[in-house]
Amino acid sequence: MKRSCPEAEERDGGLRRAVTEIERLLGYVFRDQSLLAEALTHSSYPDHRSYQRLEFVGDAALSLAITNHLYLTNPDLGPGRLSALRAANISTEKLARVAVRHRLYRFLRRNSHALDQMVFDFTNLVMMEREEEIGWAPYGGSTVKAPKVLADIVESIAAAVYVDCNFDLELLWKVSSTRPLLFAASWVYNGGWGLGIQGDSGADHHVGEHGRAAGDNALRALSEAGQKHRDQELEERFCEHHQRLC
Repeated sequence: MKRSCPEAEERDGGLRRAVTEIERLLGYVFRDQSLLAEALTHSSYPDHRSYQRLEFVGDAALSLAITNHLYLTNPDLGPGRLSALRAANISTEKLARVAVRHRLYRFLRRNSHALDQMVFDFTNLVMMEREEEIGWAPYGGSTVKAPKVLADIVESIAAAVYVDCNFDLELLWKVSSTRPLLFAASWVYNGGWGLGIQGDSGADHHVGEHGRAAGDNALRALSEAGQKHRDQELEERFCEHHQRLC
């Protein structure tokens, strides 16, 4: 009779608990739970497929889902402001804070003490941030860049839902927006957090031209910060790929 390994049983039990907890958090039951298991596996965890392919899908799917939402709910906004709002809401800094507030990192299968320390330090800083800072400050009010792994977890979980529901973008948006996947940290909206433009309710914030200019500048800074982070991530991935080839 084959005896099971206690360590393997413990790992399997931990994964089952993680799947159950995340399904509860999302309000979504997976047909294929292996997708969620993959979404919760870092490349440092040996002999298992990592979340990298799902993260690739999740990045694009969340971007398109929020693009659709902003286009439909802000008919008077031009492409510049729409782009800035999208960048602010799906930036690495924003999504990393979603992961922190839901303690998603505890579910990640990984084998990297350096990564653990980096996330620990960032988490401690985020928990000291004021709620109103999260929505507009390029670094959420702190001076530390978010570890990319935290945003990757959110994107990978979103991708797991997207693939599991047969690429139904409307269902992905429903899960992401009505449940707290995207909105655990403050939602940056048209007129919110003192940006000086008209809000979703249509009420004028009465901030005048100076306030509107400040709002435009804040949105532009968020957009530029988000693009800078993406450029840095692409450069880091290229360097890693080049090193492996050499």
